[in-house]
Amino acid sequence: MEISPHADHSIDLGEQGCGQLLMEIMLTMRPLAPGQTLLVTAYESSAADDIAAWCRMTGNLLVHILPDATGHQFLLEKGLHSSC
Repeated sequence: MEISPHADHSIDLGEQGCGQLLMEIMLTMRPLAPGQTLLVTAYESSAADDIAAWCRMTGNLLVHILPDATGHQFLLEKGLHSSC
């Protein structure tokens, strides 16, 4: 596995699909302050598209997508005007 960028929090969502994946991200992002980051590890093939769309709709930022040996890692930043 590649070395992950620094993140304030992290969550491994395994192979969870769109609905559960996004719900877990939302619940984890909710208590974060604007500007704090969350490193999400997700192996579902649609995760990149689902997370990117969710970020656009909620006012959060998808900072970087990092492929690794077992799945993908997504660095998210809580937006100033985030809806979650």
